[in-house]
Amino acid sequence: MSADVTEADVVVIGAGVNGASIGYQLAKHSEGRIVIIDARAPVGGISGRTFGQVRQHYSNELMVRMAMRGFDVICNWATEVGFGDPGYERLGYLLLVSQDQIDGLLRNIEIGATTGVDTSFVTPHEIAQIEPMLHTKDIAGGAYEPNGGYIDVSKMVNSWLAAAADEGASIIAPAEVAEITINSTRAVTGVKFADGTEIRSPIIVAATGAWATDLLDPLEIEVPVQRRRLDMAWQTTECGSPQLQTCVTDANSNLVIRPGRGRQVLIVAYPPEMPEIIDPLADASKEDHAAHAKRIAAAVKQRLPEMRLITEPTALVSGAYDVTPDYHPILGWASEISDIDGLYLAVGFSGHGLKLSPAVGEIAAAAVLNQKDLSGQPVIDAHQLRPSRFADDELMNLTYGPSARA
Repeated sequence: MSADVTEADVVVIGAGVNGASIGYQLAKHSEGRIVIIDARAPVGGISGRTFGQVRQHYSNELMVRMAMRGFDVICNWATEVGFGDPGYERLGYLLLVSQDQIDGLLRNIEIGATTGVDTSFVTPHEIAQIEPMLHTKDIAGGAYEPNGGYIDVSKMVNSWLAAAADEGASIIAPAEVAEITINSTRAVTGVKFADGTEIRSPIIVAATGAWATDLLDPLEIEVPVQRRRLDMAWQTTECGSPQLQTCVTDANSNLVIRPGRGRQVLIVAYPPEMPEIIDPLADASKEDHAAHAKRIAAAVKQRLPEMRLITEPTALVSGAYDVTPDYHPILGWASEISDIDGLYLAVGFSGHGLKLSPAVGEIAAAAVLNQKDLSGQPVIDAHQLRPSRFADDELMNLTYGPSARA
């Protein structure tokens, strides 16, 4: 903890993709003292364990608009942020479905195309032309986005933090916030660290990802967020064998795969249900690792039979999703669902934070600064993601069932 920082106008807890984006936007659009705090070194938390995939295919227009804004920022990073770059690699994105999911897929494609996404329905024959490695016999069709791909999360987060610091923000990491402090009227007064030191601030933004409930539970703020582990594996293909060229999500075999550097691929083979966990950074057990490797082998055999992977997964990376009942984030003031004033929630991203984070930064900063636009850029209305939507029984639509595909 930095002893020379004792007061702030806004404290952002969490410096992952969302906290870094929020902190940057706050510093850029205000003259106030902005402090960004993280318990770990930059990209040392869950943001460093993400799949990195970029897409704009969603089941709700709001999410599409947020993803579109994110893509716009990624493509215009030099003018939007001005520091570093997000490491965007354009590979194209394919979402494959079986016959019982076609209606939902077509609906989502229409939402995207009407909103302005470069997306289209593709037949099994067209899918095979786009990505020849795919076996399409049991596929009814798919959605294709030529602008899909992935980003380098480390580059993105560190670029935002550098830009925030250049705008005057203070970044304190690693330093773990032990509690959010409040006064007798239940208004936020700041944050306290394990060593007893404090930073006084009337506004706190909780962008803590899978650690959200650790800070919110003591304040009696009930958010429907669970920690669930998702295992990802880096594997290497045989030299001289066919190489994957496209980012692929297969809603039939539950396989999500994208190329990496050289002959590497990053693979997720979703289990029937992601397990609940206590420690967000805990790796999978040997038994879970073996089960995941078995799921990968079966899914690859079904969808990419010509892919030759070298032995077992070369590295298993376990990430934690802060999952909500509708697999969509919570954005809004805690006062909607509690008696706490001065606390803004940006939690429960369920694996979507990476693609949405540029828009999340603008939405949260506009709410905290009470602005309708930021430098002429209209801020997206994210009322549908408010904390009270669960009590109001107004959950977001899920076309592909409970999963991060949403």
